[in-house]
Amino acid sequence: MNVILCLIDTLRRDHLTPYAGEAAPRPTPAFGALAGMGVTFDRYFLGSYPCMPARRDLWTGRFEFPWRGWGPLLPGDHDLPAVLSEAGVRTMLVTDHYHLFQPGAGNYHFGFDGWEFIRGQEDDHWRTDDSDHVRWPAESGTKLHRRWARYWRNTAERREGLLWRSQADTFAERTFGAAAEWLGQNADGGDPFFLLIDCFDPHEPFDPPAAYREGVAPDAIPWPIYGSADRYTLAELAGIRALYAGEVALVDAAFGRFLEVCLSTGRLEDTVILVTTDHGHLFGEHGMIGKPSTTHGDSNLYRALAHVPLLAYHPEARGASARSASLAQTVDLYPTVLDVLGLEAPADLHGHSLLPELTGRTRAEPLRRLAVYAKFGEAMQVTDGDLVLHQWPSGQENAPLHWYGSEPPRFLKPGGVGPFEPWPTPALGRYEIDCVRGPCRTTLLDETESHDLSLERPADMARLHRGLVEWLRQIGAPREQRLRLGL
Repeated sequence: MNVILCLIDTLRRDHLTPYAGEAAPRPTPAFGALAGMGVTFDRYFLGSYPCMPARRDLWTGRFEFPWRGWGPLLPGDHDLPAVLSEAGVRTMLVTDHYHLFQPGAGNYHFGFDGWEFIRGQEDDHWRTDDSDHVRWPAESGTKLHRRWARYWRNTAERREGLLWRSQADTFAERTFGAAAEWLGQNADGGDPFFLLIDCFDPHEPFDPPAAYREGVAPDAIPWPIYGSADRYTLAELAGIRALYAGEVALVDAAFGRFLEVCLSTGRLEDTVILVTTDHGHLFGEHGMIGKPSTTHGDSNLYRALAHVPLLAYHPEARGASARSASLAQTVDLYPTVLDVLGLEAPADLHGHSLLPELTGRTRAEPLRRLAVYAKFGEAMQVTDGDLVLHQWPSGQENAPLHWYGSEPPRFLKPGGVGPFEPWPTPALGRYEIDCVRGPCRTTLLDETESHDLSLERPADMARLHRGLVEWLRQIGAPREQRLRLGL
């Protein structure tokens, strides 16, 4: 058996036909076809947030957020591609996600037998030539303006004016096209293979080609600023949403062509295919846009961010068109891949194999009764799949808090990191963190997220509190996490 894992950045479940049906902003027939052949997970949540923390959950099968945030793989990590390669599985990474190679995180490709990097996405430091004929759609001198300048410089040769020269020139098509080419050249080599496709689209900038911009105003904003949605008019928000929906449809089309190659090469007979994302995106929900943080105000991980898609296909259940109610998370993908390939999982994993769900077998006990997810140093969310407790410190002080790792964090304010202190586990050392929390408070929300239920349902509050404390103990999280959250 082989495994193909497609990690598609910033993919909202309510934009996919398997989840939203005809209510999806644009049809996604390829994702629908995969769901029709396999299993749609209805209660799948992220673990660590955002992009790179989610990837470390996947690469290691362990939650990152109780110990640190955005960072590289650590010495001693049993990262999935390296473990597979050592076991004789041929491993390949095809990606346009430049964070995998970026300072502060850039060692996620080390364990693969081979990797292909499609250059030029977003803020990728690639081209240095001038392309000042492009009018930057952002205020001069700002960080966003500089990113726009770099993005257009990287892609100018594939454009006519501000539009893509052809759909084949887009990043989604180039990424899935390169993966299809590798599949055609390597899929018959005898050894089992693991192919990871890490596609940056539909992450902003929301820049689909002309065919996916019907009805979108020419001046629609493709790269909105994170934070309050009040900076944009209702018409501007509608344009942002429309561009994102076009990006999702573009990715669906690119994935569809890749799926056709899987069929034509016979890979649907001997290969498991998994499609998921790292997180969602806010488009005005709760008055926010993008990936909020404490610096932007309300930084709860609402469902649009955290309740994410997972579509899975296994040859043994071909045509199942099934749905799974198992409460699953990103860390479960690591043991699932090992289980599919007949390999034993390390004992220290936080995840559980989803192979029973993929093949239609019944579990004697639930996979998990609660899921916990968070961004380092902020709220912890715990859910039973229906209710979500957003647990914050009771006061403005967010301490004690340490960052555990082999190097200090790169994405916190200067002066907010204390000196290095040797620490035996789970990394090489720790840094004291001065992580100021925002104005948020502990809340209990149902699926509507319309109002706080914490006073109305005290028994559920107590149950989820107990579950969070027990979960932190089970994974061996630093005791300080319970202290700072008032648990």
